[in-house]
Amino acid sequence: MSYATYVYYTGTYLGTAIDEADFAALALRASAKLDQMTFDRVAAIILADDDDDTIDLIKMATCALAEEMQTVSTAGAVGIQSESVGAHSVTYVKGASATFTTEQRYMDAVKTYLWNTELLYRGFASGEYGGEVDDDD
Repeated sequence: MSYATYVYYTGTYLGTAIDEADFAALALRASAKLDQMTFDRVAAIILADDDDDTIDLIKMATCALAEEMQTVSTAGAVGIQSESVGAHSVTYVKGASATFTTEQRYMDAVKTYLWNTELLYRGFASGEYGGEVDDDD
């Protein structure tokens, strides 16, 4: 399931980098990546459909991640510009983005919108996944 539509991308996110023909596939992959990054917490919020502000942030994060995925796929490997085997010579790409891995670039795109939510929390929230709720929270 894709968390954002092309209409949302162009109308609310105000995106212009992705063509309509390419958006559906990129948004679907971005949505799956968001599920992975949030341990399926995004899917639970979308299915519950009860927190409009967070759902809007999820859609924005989906659009940002889709744009970053497009950038990564068109730019190819980041970091090494060229490498020779004989006498081993390596030329690195200049620029700040070349120092980040693909996963770091994806996380940076998502954090812009989901940083202040609990969706990116790497641990288990109290009562999450069927456990007992801790009354101390």
